[in-house]
Amino acid sequence: MLDRSPYNAMLAVMRKAWTAEGRPMFAHLDLTYRCDLDCQHCYLDEKHGPEMTTSEWRETIAQLAEAGVMTLVWSGGEVTLRPDFAELIAYAASLNLFARVKTHAGNIDAAWAERLYACKTSQLDVSVYSLRPEIHDELTRRPGSLAATIAGIRQTLAARIPVRVVCYVLREAVEEIPEIFRFFAAEGCEVVFSTTTQRDLSGSNKLDSLELSRTDMVRARQLIALAEGTTRGRDLAERADTVPCQAARTLVYISPDGGVWPCITFPMTLGNLREQTFAQIWRESEARKSVVAWTNADRTSCLSCSGSGFCTFCPGDAYKTTGDFRKAPEHFHAEARARMLAYEGATGTTFTPEQWASVPEDAGRPPEADTFVFPIHKRQRSGGARVKTPGR
Repeated sequence: MLDRSPYNAMLAVMRKAWTAEGRPMFAHLDLTYRCDLDCQHCYLDEKHGPEMTTSEWRETIAQLAEAGVMTLVWSGGEVTLRPDFAELIAYAASLNLFARVKTHAGNIDAAWAERLYACKTSQLDVSVYSLRPEIHDELTRRPGSLAATIAGIRQTLAARIPVRVVCYVLREAVEEIPEIFRFFAAEGCEVVFSTTTQRDLSGSNKLDSLELSRTDMVRARQLIALAEGTTRGRDLAERADTVPCQAARTLVYISPDGGVWPCITFPMTLGNLREQTFAQIWRESEARKSVVAWTNADRTSCLSCSGSGFCTFCPGDAYKTTGDFRKAPEHFHAEARARMLAYEGATGTTFTPEQWASVPEDAGRPPEADTFVFPIHKRQRSGGARVKTPGR
């Protein structure tokens, strides 16, 4: 497996410089929400919304390059379903922008892989859920999808493009974690696991039923720690002078209809590229200013929590769940406690009763947030139907 530590160290230095200058470093572009898979856990609950044209995307890419963006993260839906994807990624490469592509890889053949390499693609991110087709293909609801994904991964590696396999852990595949790690590490991939179920972009609780039980969560995190060799992070009190994440700071997300958000999991409108230039949105958005102004030092209720070194506080998930990106939902505490239990099991460490008492109890996910409004399609509370945003 490729050692990415020198790259990550360089990236940290560059991110610090971009942050100091107030410039975006990464832009995540979802060209489309359409996909030829139909994954049960997908948070894209509206896959056929409006999309910008080729010329609008070319103008957007030019504006991002001018703003100082270094890497474009191309995604969807399934990005290869946009007929103009090859044209757009080549145009971005001509502006010296690097590419990172998120895809199920099932459509990547040798020709596609070589084209991606020629367009400065530094990494392919590919989702895999199991090495057993009866589990993976059931989740994607497409027979043969696992075989197609593995074939695409191998074509990509043959084209000299690093591959990062991201495995969303299913309750049926918890014990498969070590096997998945070994298999893809042997192929030459970086392998990471996720035990977090994201609510859909409308903030509904429809996907909550897919969450791991607390017992499965602890077991999964323990197996992940053993496979990855992961350790606990620094407690929040030790990093109060840092920020919760890079959303709206060095990272920005652009939806298919030109909406600008802090990131894909943080669907708060900063502006729309059909109404303003990117530079105007980046400089003038009051919503963005509110995100940038909020740091770890403002998380006063979290500073004394002994689980903060295990907490993956996500402002976007908080926003969808509570309506306020600053407010930690109950399930954040639940996952932190699960990670602490897993850490104890994997390392033999024992936390004191006082440390456990500082971590709020597991209360599960709260109901849907009434204050949340999905930026692309607004919910009609009377019947749950969706309507397009006026003027789109």
